[in-house]
Amino acid sequence: MKAIRFGVCGIGRIGAQHCRFFSQDRESYELVALCDLDTERVSAMTAEFGGKGYSDYTEFLTDPAMELAIIATRSLDHAQNAAQALAAGKIVLLEKPIGVTEEDYRILQQLSRDYPGKLYFGHNHRFEPAFMNTCAIIAEGLLGKVQVVKLCKHHAFMRRNDWQMRLDCGGGQLSVWGPHLLDQGLQLLGSPVREVWSYLRRILTPGDADDHVKIMLTGENDAAVELEISNSVALAGPYCTIYGDRGTLIYEQDQRNIRLKYLDPQFRWPEAAADAETPVLGKAMCAEQELPWIEEARKVEPDTSMWDQVEIYLARHLYRAIRENIPFPIKNSEALEVVRITGIVKKQNPQFNWLE
Repeated sequence: MKAIRFGVCGIGRIGAQHCRFFSQDRESYELVALCDLDTERVSAMTAEFGGKGYSDYTEFLTDPAMELAIIATRSLDHAQNAAQALAAGKIVLLEKPIGVTEEDYRILQQLSRDYPGKLYFGHNHRFEPAFMNTCAIIAEGLLGKVQVVKLCKHHAFMRRNDWQMRLDCGGGQLSVWGPHLLDQGLQLLGSPVREVWSYLRRILTPGDADDHVKIMLTGENDAAVELEISNSVALAGPYCTIYGDRGTLIYEQDQRNIRLKYLDPQFRWPEAAADAETPVLGKAMCAEQELPWIEEARKVEPDTSMWDQVEIYLARHLYRAIRENIPFPIKNSEALEVVRITGIVKKQNPQFNWLE
């Protein structure tokens, strides 16, 4: 099958990553166009990767060689940029946050209906090696029924002061890392969301956006997901902790090793009842004296950079969706649910001057 000829608009840090990793797969992708307001950046990137350079988005979209437009512009422009590209006949991969405002959410819902099979959302951290390993362990049944999931992205303790800490630029950790953790959390919850609780604060940043985010989701299955994103934690906790009714899983922020403690899969709980009588002194307070625990430390596989894998898998899955008609694993409805929940969280935290 022929390679997908693609262009990237917005060639900052993330846009440059898309250029690099998509271009590496020469059999599947060919970079034909680049666009950015910074003309020096365009010149440098076209020299490195090839393709035609643009500084005007409308002109970029008229490039007849481009089939796929990857949009990695400023957050507040994402939804409108996607609408323009789809109207111009392009397939679109939209960088997160796919939408920031309520109007963005409405636009993206309509685009998803109007352009089936043409609009894809880049929630690529679903492809983190540790997260994928964790999903496989849950599917094995080793943890039993998942009860509580805790996901924490603890960044360096810092007064972050770039544009992503300004609400008028669509910033704040709810928009920066919130989409990644919400997407992972919803996958692990495995149920429609029944309740949302949140606590957002501006603690260290000199900007006006949130740099500490706490969200709890309760599913219709009664499982709970706790999410925390912060620039104000000096001693980082584990990235992922999962409690099941047969065991627990933990991995740290470096995502290199997964620790497990779970009951022997052959073990079944015997019949037991709680006693209403006064306990006998010295008598154990549990029905079983010992449990058949198994403890493991599993190395995350593949042993590669998480940042590399999320890009490689995103490119691979997108090619299969476009050329081979294999369903893209990130469903539009799942990405839109992230935007919906983000909107609920904003309403719960009116102390911030959110854009509408």
